[in-house]
Parts: sequence; C-alpha cells; structure tokens
Amino acid sequence: MFAIPEEIAHAINRSGYFPQTATAVLATLLAGAEVHGYLVHPETTFEGSSVRRHLTLLALTEKHLIVCHLDDEPADELNPMQVRCNSEKVLFTRIQSIGLGQTFDTDGENVDAQESEVSVGVNWSTTRRIDVEPMICDDSQCTRDHGYSGSAAPADLMVRVSALADGPQAVREALGFFANLSERVNC
Repeated sequence: MFAIPEEIAHAINRSGYFPQTATAVLATLLAGAEVHGYLVHPETTFEGSSVRRHLTLLALTEKHLIVCHLDDEPADELNPMQVRCNSEKVLFTRIQSIGLGQTFDTDGENVDAQESEVSVGVNWSTTRRIDVEPMICDDSQCTRDHGYSGSAAPADLMVRVSALADGPQAVREALGFFANLSERVNC
C-alpha cells in the first residue's frame, strides 16, 4: 500500500470521518504520485430526522485531479450501515471548465474583505444533473397534461465551503486549492 503525505493524513484524521478508510482510498488512487495541492472537506447534512455525513477529498498531482467522496449509507433490513466511496482520477486535459462562486457578507454599505462562503466547481463532462418539472398553465381549473420542462447542467464536482459552518480557515484553504487548480488547468 502507498502512503500519503503526513499533512493530508492529519487533515483527514481531523475530519473524524472514517479516517482509515479515507486514507486508504486516497493512497490507492495517488499510487505514490506527488501531491501538489489538496482539499479535505467534511460535511454534515440533515435529511428530515436523519443526519448524514460526507467527506470530499481532492488532490492535485502532476497530471490528475483526484476526487474521492465518502458517504455513510444508513442500515436497512438487509444491510448494516455502510460507508460508500466514489472516486475518480481525472486528467487535467479532460477538464473543460472550473468555476468559483464567492459570497461576501455586507452591512449594506461595506463588504467584508474575506469571503463568508465559496463554491468550487469543476466540469469534465462525465455527469450531468437533470431537473424536470411538470409544466402548468395559468388556468387553475385546467386538468390537461401539459408535458414537462427541464434543464440539464454539468454536475461533475461542486464543493461548498462556509465560514460559518466550516470556519474561516476552511474558506481560505478552498480558495488556495482553487488557485492551485487554476494554475494547472488550461481551459
């Protein structure tokens, strides 16, 4: 098994989300390659009464963007609770676009110098998100089927980091990762 840099291992351990599994998966994908930048982003989401945890690991090598996403899957009648990991090793030459969304707090007159939230997006055209909804007409009495309307958008990777939820340092780390990625991608 390959090792990962100590700095990344420490960040994964600090996330507290199945660090042995996350470290092993990332080490396998890196396969000994030198890491030129990384982002470790733990996230907790709430779905009704259930709490779900996620961990996104991003690493930059000489030629690749490494993407690992770990989710916990709740137990059901047939399966115990599981951790699912989806990973991808993307050549920089495949990346078609990158995007950065920045949110700044304001009091109405002055804008804070530091972002309160950032979103880092990367598109290499592997996955598309499709949103579909029924079309309706203005007649509230109408019962006809008017078909559907929808949109398709690239959805390969979007990581949102919030100073409120993740801390100001996490926002700075996401901005640093984006700058590093931006230097390596020619799109």
